[in-house]
Amino acid sequence: MLKIEALRLTFGQRDVLKGVDLTVNKGEVVVLIGASGSGKTSLLRCINLLNMPSHGRITIDGEAIYEADTKARDGNDVPAKTVNRIRSRTGMVFQQFNLFPHMTALENVMEGPITVKKADKEATRKEALDLLAQMGLQEHVGKYPRQLSGGQQQRVAIARACAMHPQVMLFDEPTSALDPELVGEVMKAMVDLARSGMTMVIVTHELGFAFEVADRVIFLDEGTIAEDGPPNEILLRPTHPRLKSFVGRFHETADLLRPFLESS
Repeated sequence: MLKIEALRLTFGQRDVLKGVDLTVNKGEVVVLIGASGSGKTSLLRCINLLNMPSHGRITIDGEAIYEADTKARDGNDVPAKTVNRIRSRTGMVFQQFNLFPHMTALENVMEGPITVKKADKEATRKEALDLLAQMGLQEHVGKYPRQLSGGQQQRVAIARACAMHPQVMLFDEPTSALDPELVGEVMKAMVDLARSGMTMVIVTHELGFAFEVADRVIFLDEGTIAEDGPPNEILLRPTHPRLKSFVGRFHETADLLRPFLESS
């Protein structure tokens, strides 16, 4: 579903990504972990061209959405229409919720399909109501973002991304801006989405969540993939010295999601 080849990203003289190769299969949940500044978010943003790579190739479902010549340093100019089409295939959920403050939860979810895809308004409304219900927000569809908790806003953001029928869902530390007591409700929504078969790439520091949900965990270190494997190997039997240090706190957080999984 997603293939990244020899991806490099340069800001000025700084190499943020140094030739990343990554393949994500359909329905797979891949979690990216690593210290701050390791390139996790930059990699995610390259997939939907919020960051323009300096070199490499990105393919989604067999279509090359980005290619740069091996000698290019600043990437190729991609027409805005092409970028919008690419982004419609990749749903993105950010750290901050980025909801439209003047729109209700329902209107936020409906906006993308109607404006970008010119979808039928009534059909879009029905689907948006269904998505919000799946997120446990059926009683809040008419509320504005300021009337919702952080966890509720993030679930609206997930529903909004799903409304575009993306082929790959990208999550950039979706719980980092939440109060601790709200983290679980957002993670449960993501678990349900993963169980539905959605292809997902998730940047998170919640190692307990990664252990329970991921098919693969990838450890990025200074712009390269240092470890790649199933969570029971990467998180329980790490071999890379920096990964060993990074997962040292795992056992303190491994039970974080368990009550939500057992109740679902």
